[in-house]
Amino acid sequence: MTESPRPTVTPAPHWPGMDKTFQLLGALCDGEAHSGAALAAQFGVSRAAIWERIERLRALGADIYAVTGKGYQLARAFEFLSPQAIQDRLTPASLAALSAPTVSLSVDSTNQRLLEAIPGGNIHGQAWLAEFQTAGRGRRGDRWLAPPGAAVCLSLGWRFDVPPRDLSALSLAVGIAVANGLQALGAAGVRLKWPNDLLLAGRKLAGILIEMRSELGGPCTVVIGVGVNVAVGEDVRAQIDQPVASLADAIQPPPSRNAVAASLLNALTGTLQRFAAQGFAAFTDDWLALDALAGRPVSLSLPDRTVIGIARGVDANGLLLIEVDGRLESFMAGHVRLREDA
Repeated sequence: MTESPRPTVTPAPHWPGMDKTFQLLGALCDGEAHSGAALAAQFGVSRAAIWERIERLRALGADIYAVTGKGYQLARAFEFLSPQAIQDRLTPASLAALSAPTVSLSVDSTNQRLLEAIPGGNIHGQAWLAEFQTAGRGRRGDRWLAPPGAAVCLSLGWRFDVPPRDLSALSLAVGIAVANGLQALGAAGVRLKWPNDLLLAGRKLAGILIEMRSELGGPCTVVIGVGVNVAVGEDVRAQIDQPVASLADAIQPPPSRNAVAASLLNALTGTLQRFAAQGFAAFTDDWLALDALAGRPVSLSLPDRTVIGIARGVDANGLLLIEVDGRLESFMAGHVRLREDA
């Protein structure tokens, strides 16, 4: 049996004022073992200071372990996000539609950064990525956990000069785009769970958060946040209140995060242009092929009641269809889950 090739490792970039803890992560990103003494000499600090930084990285979710007689080692090598490495993988159509991506070492939320930029100008085609988010968020206000080097967190600004009538279905079209982008990298079996989760073998692989700002009767600007687990360790998975999947579960070795980011942006660009021109009607067959719930018993939690029935896909506007006591009902929002007692 041949050994899988080691992933390409891009050296840690040098951000001005780069936090010392992340400097240490940069020294470890090659996936090799580094002795505490060597790291202390490299950074001009004591071995105790190195240990403290290791513990801070572990607290952020970095999968670092001690190798007896060798030192500290990341569970797997990774490459830092790079605007140029992402751009080099974009299609000509994406390059024409997008601005150069912004990559930050650490931000509160990439969605928040773009939302705050809206009043000052047009964020159409602007992508923002971060190595780590201190306040990453998901749908329903949930916290999105993404350890440094283990996930891709990106946000993309997009402007609809004439918002489609079924703009509420945008999250479904974006889900299809993300699924296509991941499948293009070799992740077979990705499925969609209404309205904005991506599953792999029934476990959450990625999530989508869309926030919008609109003018009455005029243009609408959306910020599309996408979080994809690339190689999330067991310690972090244990902190999440639902089963979690990573691309590393489907692809070995997992693709570089720059390749993941570029594939997502390529898929999103084409999908958003198509959605602006044709609305969700152009995607109903795609959703049907990827729907993880269709034909299965589900419960939908609403503010005033819980709906029990059989999922029957979505309608032309992206509303969830549930068969309840022999009649079909449609729903715009709610938290849906498979019924384990059925």
